Amino acid sequence: MALRAIGIMAAAAVLALASLPLYAAELPPMAGIEPGSAAAHERAQLFAELKAAKNDADAREIEDKIWKFWRSFADAQSRELLEESRQAQLRFDYDEALLYQKELVEHQPRFAEGWNQLSYVYFLAGNYDAALAAIEKTLALEPMHYAALAGKGIVLIQQGKEADAQAPLKRALAIDPWLKERNLIGKDAIPRP
Repeated sequence: MALRAIGIMAAAAVLALASLPLYAAELPPMAGIEPGSAAAHERAQLFAELKAAKNDADAREIEDKIWKFWRSFADAQSRELLEESRQAQLRFDYDEALLYQKELVEHQPRFAEGWNQLSYVYFLAGNYDAALAAIEKTLALEPMHYAALAGKGIVLIQQGKEADAQAPLKRALAIDPWLKERNLIGKDAIPRP
């Protein structure tokens, strides 16, 4: 019985791996990744795994891998600027955090996660229009950035545009079925502080 179960699991794994090239071809391209490259295949595999996650805990592990993948495109200076911005955020000094994030996107303008982090700091600072503009830049560079899509939905909700928030939230949920913000889809506005 155990051998049969192992055989079935092995066959399922082979079928899943065989479908990766098809899924890779279906993914919109990410800036800085050549189609057919090892990075493109890794990205496709990660998103296929996320879509197939069976529970919240598995999804969080895969999400962590995706975040590492996205951050891996930062050069040394960008990593340093991200850390300086994070430290400023921990001090609630959003003006300083913005300086680092703006320097980062100027230094490495095709680094999608840099733009995503810039949008997050703008959000923390209450500059929702600038946050949305940075999110659009993020999505132009990495259309599969489910966190940026969810962030767009949250910003729109904060602006009182609950109906407009549904489309980006649903797009994010289509990429990540275990999206933390899934409870905002079709719901009333989140309470404002």
